[in-house]
Amino acid sequence: MELIKLKDEELKDLQRKSLNIVKYTAELCKEHNVKFFLYGGSCLGAVRNHGFIPWDDDMDIKFTPKEYEKFRVVWRKYADKERFTFWEQSKGHNDHTLSASIRDNNTTFITDSTVNYDVNQGLAVDVGVCSACAKSRLGEIVQMICGAGAGLFKAGRIPARKSRPVKAAAKIILGIFRTENSQYYMYRFFERIAKVPNKYYDSAEYVKELSMFPKLKFRREWFDDVKWVRFEDTELPIPIGAKKYLKARYGNYMELPPEKDRHPEHRIVFLDLNTPYKKYRGKKYFVNGGK
Repeated sequence: MELIKLKDEELKDLQRKSLNIVKYTAELCKEHNVKFFLYGGSCLGAVRNHGFIPWDDDMDIKFTPKEYEKFRVVWRKYADKERFTFWEQSKGHNDHTLSASIRDNNTTFITDSTVNYDVNQGLAVDVGVCSACAKSRLGEIVQMICGAGAGLFKAGRIPARKSRPVKAAAKIILGIFRTENSQYYMYRFFERIAKVPNKYYDSAEYVKELSMFPKLKFRREWFDDVKWVRFEDTELPIPIGAKKYLKARYGNYMELPPEKDRHPEHRIVFLDLNTPYKKYRGKKYFVNGGK
């Protein structure tokens, strides 16, 4: 499958469209007193570049567990659903990605991992939760296994950036649980166990993101509040302990990575940021009924 290499102007346009999604989310959250913060490369870009990392092709936002539940209610009641979709996995609804997302319905952004599926193919901002870490070592191991299991069954596909043994194990497991319904129930089973420590979030010492083999954990108090900083032509929230978080995650985060690592993350097969994705159903994605 031929992949698209973004031209500079295409990447800039993609970044602008992504930022518009986050701007809208920030306005909605401000209006209804919900806190979120930039995470991962978006947080790094805010601190180091006061905007996007020049080669970054997406944005990531996170919530604490309580704020996420508030956000879900606010979105359901007040969001502009004609313009945007908040996509979470549910029974019969899986976009085969590792996280929930907010998608721009008036754009088309198709990757090699979603091209065969009849799902929302709009440009996405990833949405996630910083979950409380289990307090015991055994609990952490169980939580890590369940986080990986939830990620595997949510994606419903063999992970592209893992070792051969992990890929082989994933292929066997997904071969057993073939249907979307069975994968959904397994996802929910593992997710519920992985999120048990969230009942005690306020007293947790550490938090982590629940994803495929989530190894890193961070001090909970770094995410207890947010501060607003410049990001391109606007201001967006980052964790109150952003610099400590970035140091723990990236080391010397102010130092640029090697040249070979300065490239967009997504494997894009088709891009049209001015046309609703539904126009391309059966033409650029879900061709011949998908898989």
